[in-house]
Amino acid sequence: MARLDGRSGSAGRWQGVVCRRAHEKATVALRGPLTEVLLAFYRRRPLDGPGLEVLGERELLEFWLEKTTFG
Repeated sequence: MARLDGRSGSAGRWQGVVCRRAHEKATVALRGPLTEVLLAFYRRRPLDGPGLEVLGERELLEFWLEKTTFG
């Protein structure tokens, strides 16, 4: 979850991942500066790197990143 001027969240579903802008608890969130979050999504930074914090089910985030490609 990257926070800019509000909150963004995602919830795991059997059909895939649903992203929506809402103020609610997500199954998993990755918090940090947007640049660091994007670098983690591109696997250029570890999830436990400086400035990043995983909240919730880390295993779900790791699974999602394993199955997803960006670029």
